[in-house]
Amino acid sequence: MAEKTIIHESPIINVINLSKYVTADINKKVRLLRKLKFSDPPLYARYSSPKSAVNKYLQDNERRIIIFDEYIKKEKERILDSQFKIIDQRCSLECLDILKSKSSLFFTPYNNHFSKKGLKKQFTHIYVHGVDVSLSPDLAIYDNESNKLAGFVKFSFSKDKKGRLTFQQGQLITGLIKDHLEEQFNVTLNRKLCIALDVFAIKPIVAPEESTWLKDRPKLDDAFIEIANLWPDIQGKTA
Repeated sequence: MAEKTIIHESPIINVINLSKYVTADINKKVRLLRKLKFSDPPLYARYSSPKSAVNKYLQDNERRIIIFDEYIKKEKERILDSQFKIIDQRCSLECLDILKSKSSLFFTPYNNHFSKKGLKKQFTHIYVHGVDVSLSPDLAIYDNESNKLAGFVKFSFSKDKKGRLTFQQGQLITGLIKDHLEEQFNVTLNRKLCIALDVFAIKPIVAPEESTWLKDRPKLDDAFIEIANLWPDIQGKTA
């Protein structure tokens, strides 16, 4: 029996979709909100092994490329018993190859740092104008000497070119996460260590400069209000 569609009565959105909402026209905005309000069972790969590989790589003082080979081997040895797992494996292997070949491009800024997986939920969610926004950076980056939070990595995985991040979207994502973490942890983060990484596009996007962020931040506030107002009237697909 097919799983029943989940209906979210209150607005809920993740930061990547939020960035796409801000930069979309009204028709695309409504389509995006419809998908979020009426959620189907997951259809796409979760990329858990690439995330784990990067985390281990950034915890390794020698930054050994062989770490990615180890995860590639593990991924190939997975027992697959569903179409979902087959898609997940294929996409994860492609992703691991990119992360391995572009590791210097992606992760050199973190040479004096180490990573931990994610952060506790209270540090990664915001609730604004009735909208629940999941920020959830995939990796939290810490300074080797001080052990203090220094930045983050937020992954975006989209093989569909239409779903890849624009520069503006990446800066909205990193700007909002950076803003929130600085407030929560009472720290000042180096924007160059706050990265949205669109893996398949081979595009790391760092957080915006202060002048850019002051200009763009109000766009997010306007979006929260608009989402809260639109959400009750969003209808599901009709037959």
